[in-house]
Amino acid sequence: MELDVRRLRVLHEVALRGGVTAAATALHVTPSAVSQQLVQLSREAGCELLERSGRGVVLTAAGQLLAAHAERILGAVEHAVAGLAAMRQQVDGTVRVASFPSAAGALVAPAAARAMAEHPDLDVRVIEAEDQQSQLDLRSATIDVAVLQEYDHVPAARFNGLERHPITTDPMHLITPSGWGRATRRLADLPDVPWVASAEHTPCGRSTLRACHLAGFEPDIRHRAIDFALTLDLVAAGLGAALVPGLALRNVPAGVDVRPLDEPVTGRQIFAVTRIRGTAPLRPAIDALLRALTATPLPTPSDAPTRPPVRHPARRDSGSW
Repeated sequence: MELDVRRLRVLHEVALRGGVTAAATALHVTPSAVSQQLVQLSREAGCELLERSGRGVVLTAAGQLLAAHAERILGAVEHAVAGLAAMRQQVDGTVRVASFPSAAGALVAPAAARAMAEHPDLDVRVIEAEDQQSQLDLRSATIDVAVLQEYDHVPAARFNGLERHPITTDPMHLITPSGWGRATRRLADLPDVPWVASAEHTPCGRSTLRACHLAGFEPDIRHRAIDFALTLDLVAAGLGAALVPGLALRNVPAGVDVRPLDEPVTGRQIFAVTRIRGTAPLRPAIDALLRALTATPLPTPSDAPTRPPVRHPARRDSGSW
């Protein structure tokens, strides 16, 4: 029996994404092409890997077993490639990095430019994506590095097979309409005002709620915004106060007072995630980007007397995160 590694990658995508259509989208091919690859892989394996379920298909027990092995096989192939790259000691090739929006512009873009300036044969591709999508793409090897966030009071989910590299701490700032005349560093000073917050299910929204609870009050959240630019516009219009991380405060509109928080302090940790490569060194290209991420100075929020962010040395955490 001989199994094609490329077809194993297709099977891995179907298992990871939960279906043929989602796998096809991730692989930039048609669902028909995915189905054809899986039919051929079934012939190679000598058993059915898919079965009908309602209007779609699901993996059979044999398909689930082979998909689990496929993830390990693909990891071993990548491990071998990384080892060979490290032996050459050349920083070249393409590194694909995905990041949530506020860090993509303020942190990842200048880090990518810095890394490519230092290593002319390096090609860094930046992709804007939310955390959950980045983690899926990282596990499927669609990207090489994911820049993620973890808010205080809202621990991020940890996944086997992924390795965490701390970058920096991004403190939250208290923003209020200038017309209120109530610029403050203390949440406890604003228990009686309307609030703007992110959606209830988001880490930022949950962190805001928890921080207000720790300050001793239930916030009157009247407006919800996913985009920090909209949050700033709502505050500028006098519609409420908000908690916003520093990286989202590069372009503060007129009419907004910005102050870093006193106690209770809240913020978010920003970190990069890569696939685990055992004891072998990281591929030099990925390592170069990680160094640039930790060395890139963070922008100072406009109109804010800020305390410096906490920077972490580039290192690899042991085990999965």
